Amino acid sequence: MDGMQDVYADGIGEITLTGGMVRIDLVSLSAKEKDSEGRPRLEFRKRIVLPPEGFLRSFSAMEDLVKQLVDAGLIKRREGGEGGVPTVSGNGSAGRPAPVSPNF
Repeated sequence: MDGMQDVYADGIGEITLTGGMVRIDLVSLSAKEKDSEGRPRLEFRKRIVLPPEGFLRSFSAMEDLVKQLVDAGLIKRREGGEGGVPTVSGNGSAGRPAPVSPNF
């Protein structure tokens, strides 16, 4: 697969439906820009554009992966609020909630 590139992102900044297509903005922590509390700001890196059917297939695949991560003990479902949003339990980030889009 010549020309294939890996894209790294720290998360999703925004998901929108525009012109009948789902647009997912990938963001990464800035090396230079800081917020008012001195933490790195999130900067736009790449955009994924999908038809709604492709987005739904992707969403289903992500749900399946979350279940596998829970079953493997790599993440835990938080009890109570936010509909059981998973939390990461490895690599020094135990108990930290998974990022949640401000759009929902």
